[in-house]
Amino acid sequence: MPRMIAIAGLGLLLTATAAAAQTSPVGGGGAGSGPGGVVAPGTQMGRGNISAEDFNKLQDYVDVSKRLSGDNKGKTVEDLMKEDKAAATALVAAMPFACQVDKAVLAAEGPATVDGKTVQTKTYETVCTNGLGYFLTSRESLPTTALSCLAADAANAADKAAGRKPGPACLQPEVADVKTIATNLMTRIGTPCTARDYRWVGNNSSAHVEFGEVACTDNTGYIVTYALPGSTAPARALSCRESNARGLPCKLSDNGGEALTPQTFRKELKQRAIACDAADNDVRLHGQETNLKRFVVEFKCSQHPQGLVAYLPLNGVKAPFEVVDCAGAAKRGVTCALNPKRP
Repeated sequence: MPRMIAIAGLGLLLTATAAAAQTSPVGGGGAGSGPGGVVAPGTQMGRGNISAEDFNKLQDYVDVSKRLSGDNKGKTVEDLMKEDKAAATALVAAMPFACQVDKAVLAAEGPATVDGKTVQTKTYETVCTNGLGYFLTSRESLPTTALSCLAADAANAADKAAGRKPGPACLQPEVADVKTIATNLMTRIGTPCTARDYRWVGNNSSAHVEFGEVACTDNTGYIVTYALPGSTAPARALSCRESNARGLPCKLSDNGGEALTPQTFRKELKQRAIACDAADNDVRLHGQETNLKRFVVEFKCSQHPQGLVAYLPLNGVKAPFEVVDCAGAAKRGVTCALNPKRP
């Protein structure tokens, strides 16, 4: 069975987020608004979390020299790091979250106001094995919340631009620099890229994922999606050309010329004398094959009641053009979405 890059789910998320991400860039919009429903950068450490002001106050509570006194007297920094990793691992284990904890350090601790109530909080700067980093905040009986290091960096940039005091910033060397995070993330995804720049885009709160753009030193670019608490989905990358086809263009890299649109795909069928009256909403890009590099596109048209899935060799790809019905596509691992009554 030919392998296909699994981008269909990402496409749905990008479509759901595209309009908001374009009209409300980081730092834009009114108070409490942002791309994809994100709380405005600089106002909070994520929706329902402690405020950036509270975090800055509580940071002083966990000064390493102070932690090594009192009940912790006789312990080493390494002992504290082991305890912090165990605590962060327990927080992750208690919820759906695509993060295997590599290391963690207590970043803030103490009482804070959350939704008008005072709760005891502990915030751990956590480094995951997939290259991502987060501030994980426990809040007594309330659900654990998270702020990614990438979102924190965007929030701090917005704060500085607005003349506000910045909030938390990740300090662990693996996640202190957004380009380092992006480079490591792309390696884990399986698409090597040395990041020359990174742009935080926004999130989809209902899907519990966050989006960003990575520009690589070889002039390629990608839109990446990665998990927040509530999601166990692995991180994924979509080329700027494919992302542009879903209405979320890159801004740091070229989008590959003409966007891949429903018209583009219908034109390919017409050139091969295949009749199909599919409207724009009846054309769906499922992804691109890993080996043959053909785009896999589903059409819903009256001429093909059993569904139509085309394997399109675009951009100079030499692989053969093929079309199959939904039953044939299912045998290749592609499930029709526009023709749900078909296999």
